[in-house]
Amino acid sequence: MPTGNRGRKPLIATGLALLLTLSPLAAIRPSFAQSPEAPPYYAITDVRIVTGTGNTIDDGTIVVRDGLIEAVGANTDIPAGVWTLDGSGLTAYPGLIDAMTTIALPEGLRNARGGAGRGFGGPPGGFPGGGSLTQETDPDYSTGPLDRPATFTWVRAADEIETADGRIESWRSAGFTSALSAPERGLLPGQAALINLAGSKPSEMVVRANIAQRVNFQAGREFRGYPGSLMGGIAYVKQLFFDAAHYDRYWTIYDRDPNGVERPPYDRSLEPLRKTLNACELVMLPADWAREILRVLRIAREIGVNPVLYGGHQAYEVAPQLAATDVPILVNVDWPVRDPDGDPEEQTSLQTLRLRDRAPTAPATLHEAGVRFAFYSGDISRPSEIMRNVRLAIRAGLPAAAALHALTLGAAEIFGVDDRLGSIEPGKIANLILAEGDIFTPDGKIRQVIVDGHRFEIEESDAGDATRGTVAGRPSGATGARGPGRGFDGPGGPGGPGGPGGRGSGDDAEETTPYEPVPMVSDRGPVRSSATTLIRGGTVMTVANGIIENGSVLVRDGKIAAVGQNINAPADAAVIDASGKFVIPGIIDAHSHIATEAVNEGSVSVSAMVGIEDVIHPDQISIYRALAGGVTTVNVLHGSANPIGGKNAVLKLRWGADAEGMRFEGAPPGIKFALGENTKRERSPGRYPNSRMGVIDVIRQTFIRAQEYREEGRRYEQALSDGDDNAIPPRRDLVLDAMVEIMEGRRLVHAHSYRADEILQLLRTAEEFGFRIQTLQHVLEGYKIADEIAKHGAGASTFSDWWAYKVEAYDAIPHNAALMTERGVTVSINSDSGEEMRHLNQEAAKTVRWGNASEEDALKMVTLNPATQLGIADRVGSIEEGKDADLVIYDQHPLSVYAVVQLTMIDGDVYFDREHDRQLRDQIAEEMRVLTEKHGPRPEDGREPAAPTDPGTQEDAGNAGVNR
Repeated sequence: MPTGNRGRKPLIATGLALLLTLSPLAAIRPSFAQSPEAPPYYAITDVRIVTGTGNTIDDGTIVVRDGLIEAVGANTDIPAGVWTLDGSGLTAYPGLIDAMTTIALPEGLRNARGGAGRGFGGPPGGFPGGGSLTQETDPDYSTGPLDRPATFTWVRAADEIETADGRIESWRSAGFTSALSAPERGLLPGQAALINLAGSKPSEMVVRANIAQRVNFQAGREFRGYPGSLMGGIAYVKQLFFDAAHYDRYWTIYDRDPNGVERPPYDRSLEPLRKTLNACELVMLPADWAREILRVLRIAREIGVNPVLYGGHQAYEVAPQLAATDVPILVNVDWPVRDPDGDPEEQTSLQTLRLRDRAPTAPATLHEAGVRFAFYSGDISRPSEIMRNVRLAIRAGLPAAAALHALTLGAAEIFGVDDRLGSIEPGKIANLILAEGDIFTPDGKIRQVIVDGHRFEIEESDAGDATRGTVAGRPSGATGARGPGRGFDGPGGPGGPGGPGGRGSGDDAEETTPYEPVPMVSDRGPVRSSATTLIRGGTVMTVANGIIENGSVLVRDGKIAAVGQNINAPADAAVIDASGKFVIPGIIDAHSHIATEAVNEGSVSVSAMVGIEDVIHPDQISIYRALAGGVTTVNVLHGSANPIGGKNAVLKLRWGADAEGMRFEGAPPGIKFALGENTKRERSPGRYPNSRMGVIDVIRQTFIRAQEYREEGRRYEQALSDGDDNAIPPRRDLVLDAMVEIMEGRRLVHAHSYRADEILQLLRTAEEFGFRIQTLQHVLEGYKIADEIAKHGAGASTFSDWWAYKVEAYDAIPHNAALMTERGVTVSINSDSGEEMRHLNQEAAKTVRWGNASEEDALKMVTLNPATQLGIADRVGSIEEGKDADLVIYDQHPLSVYAVVQLTMIDGDVYFDREHDRQLRDQIAEEMRVLTEKHGPRPEDGREPAAPTDPGTQEDAGNAGVNR
């Protein structure tokens, strides 16, 4: 642009010049006030410009023409004949971007509850996708992934824009000129669009369509059928993207040469995903807690998509891992707070209190780690709270410049529209804010908002919310009438100014003080770590090689280096005095449901597509409690709602590690089967099977399908080797993948069972298809057929003395474990309970009392035998040189009812120490007291804070509904 005298302005009518002199930025009523479709040509002069690129111009000019920024600078010539607006005393900012909303979308797309939403991928109830073999007619019930439940990938937000949404004006008046509008109902709600928050017609608002496909892993309470759990939702999303990749491959082959190739069926659910995969378009994945962030990063890699995460409240815990992936995250500034309408007597967990306290620090942590992020409003209904909560993040350490970046150019860069939005630069869309003062301080006041070159003057309500915008001094007709929006019904309406208080944190009086989170007690991870440790002077019960009195165990680099008497401590060793105490291998629970966010996918008869590893919850307090009971390894199983259930996860209880860090490296994968009452019980709608013989039929039919599936894969591989480029690959099926792994000995079967007749049926069915049942779980009538179990080679994982709690358990006896052991069956005692697992040593002792088992055999039932059943006996289960240093120290004989765990070690690190635990309790109680006072009921509630929860009262989420 040509330069010239900064102070020179073109001659304008005397009356207009006087008006501008008396009232900066007053309405000048240019022609576009009557016709918003024709943006004017004007210049804003003498204005401070925060460009959004890191540069600030203290006294500059912005020239706007045809809705675009024509020129920006300190010495910019003003073209002749343009309107000029005096910006003295004002600061220009780039227009703000709300990085995920439902603004301008109809109520039907804003409703998070999804219906069946079936596509055209296959007939409802298609068994190949893992659904029921037969299902009572219910058009709203999804019987498997081929029903495409709650899937609306073809829905485009850009095609559904409604200008009547009252939030358009409300958000714009708060400085937001653009928003990512994304449907939210269902599992895959559809394609998000970037819109500008002005325009008389929907087509004028769309900046870019098809920004991203949104994903939810759960579809809401009103969804019926599959998927019915978090792990089912994850499995469904995986299968859908695998189906999309297969669909794309099939159509590519067909389009290349259709001659002689069967035409693939059209599937409107998969068609949009072809472009998503091929063009690496963004896929928005939910991830609020740290465990969810790490989980979705793994899932994104598995399904091969280009992810952007949304949520981010606990991102402060995993910022370095997120930075290493260069995956961006949208941070929800609707910070978690206590529900003012909730139960005042509710005892909130330490985990939740910490999240409330530290969520506002997440942006600063992400910024320091170099993570790309943007802000979105979440469920906030009053836009003033968005900026208030952003200011809270600034008080918590986020630089104001980084906050502006997250609301402008950072969001534009994530969505690939930084060539047109996000900063004040020539050629970009004229989306601007003109404000008095700093918009990131409570005193900052927005005076005008410019969208696509159209100017809107802002009026402020008594409540402090900017409520109305006028175009050149007249009420705007650009957005039409107000709609209810999401908790907003205009000024003074529900959730709006004059309504109930918002969800923001803090008040204006606090906004000038730094935000300091409450210091966290270090209650995760090993209590002590040492490369070399000597446990000496104790009674070492090796399980495999007898008992060593006054024995010692030398641990080096996480492994048992030596076992015996008279072992000298190396110079660098930490020494643990076990005099008068007993040392045993870490206890292993072969049947558990702790540390998981979901247990059953009971909506279908075959749920082999789901897996516990997708829903590991590494922060559940049940993990620490298990360590306090001497448990070091658990087999976390799917529930027993299906003849063929989901995949298991074998975990080492490394308290403080993430889900991946808890996985038992190298443990063979397994799966849960189930027989009997739980699988055939009455359901609504009815589900096959509803008889015990039907259960075996489901299992048999699934393996017949798996044989065909395996053969189909072999034929395809042969065709490729023969040079057939038009060979159609088989559709990958997560259910049948697992079945093939079982038949090929690569996945172990752990089968819930009770009655002897059903157990025999299952053993014979397995032999029919050439595989072996690894472990019979519960197996309460195992004593009746112990010889047959031993001959098959199955293990038995049973209760010590549970019986008669339902009809199929009536014939159970407390001698079961000992009798099966006598007949050569490898027997373990399991808990199936987060409480009972903490005294499995005593449960094992009952086999001595009831069945005259030896003490060594009893200990094997909770150490070496479950290790054998899980295929990890080469690593754990006994105290032998070369094995993992998973050890427990008791103060008395471990089979005594008076025995108490003093220390639990995993991989040579101490994860539980009773003396340390006593000290820790007081520290945590004090932290909880402070957190409860800070985040409990506020004085205006007129309530006293609830008493702090005991540090260990968190519920074990996901255990409800497990059926013995």
